[in-house]
Amino acid sequence: MKQTDLFKEVLLLALLILPMVYLGAIWNSLPEIIPTNFNLNGVPDRAGDKSEFLLLMIFLFFTNGLLYFLFRYIPRPGEDDTTEADVIAHVRAYYAIRFRIHIYLAVFTSMIIYLVSIGRELFLEKWVFAGVGILIVLIGFYLRRLEPNNFVGVRTPWTLKDDGIWKETHRMASLLWIFVGIGIIVGGIFLTVVSGVFLFIFAAGALAALPYIYSYRQYYKTQG
Repeated sequence: MKQTDLFKEVLLLALLILPMVYLGAIWNSLPEIIPTNFNLNGVPDRAGDKSEFLLLMIFLFFTNGLLYFLFRYIPRPGEDDTTEADVIAHVRAYYAIRFRIHIYLAVFTSMIIYLVSIGRELFLEKWVFAGVGILIVLIGFYLRRLEPNNFVGVRTPWTLKDDGIWKETHRMASLLWIFVGIGIIVGGIFLTVVSGVFLFIFAAGALAALPYIYSYRQYYKTQG
């Protein structure tokens, strides 16, 4: 990235850490026991301590950080086949996508913290997993329409060499992200916090590894 992008990276990092700074500022004022689920009569039927809530917030912070590093450390555009106008257009689109993702997570995480601080903990963990799952589903729909570029998407050596492999890989990745996102939403309804976090860690590994493996197989299939 050009040095002129440093300011934008600082803004993205600020969005990354802002919810945790907010949580740290009000941590001592939060109740020791936090209801996380209520029955139809509005009576809490499940509660957890502050450490369980902290685990949920670390989960959201990890999600935000993972997406930051996935988008931040990317290949540079090839000088031989990328014009300056293409680079400028891709950089603008690249940052627009990143800002949307990080603003969504920063606002969503801060809203969860605020609701807990004022005693509105209704279906807490379900909202957390639903929010992350919805984001993953939205990214999945976006991947299907993504044209070949060096900035955003499944940028493996094989997708960058062949536009056909790019399209096939992103079609597969789109379905993968959509179904994984739906799985996280559904899993968040039935699983405990700890189980849900482990589900997400497994899902994150699948989202990163499977498209990479798929593009490799597609490339060597075309080589005969």
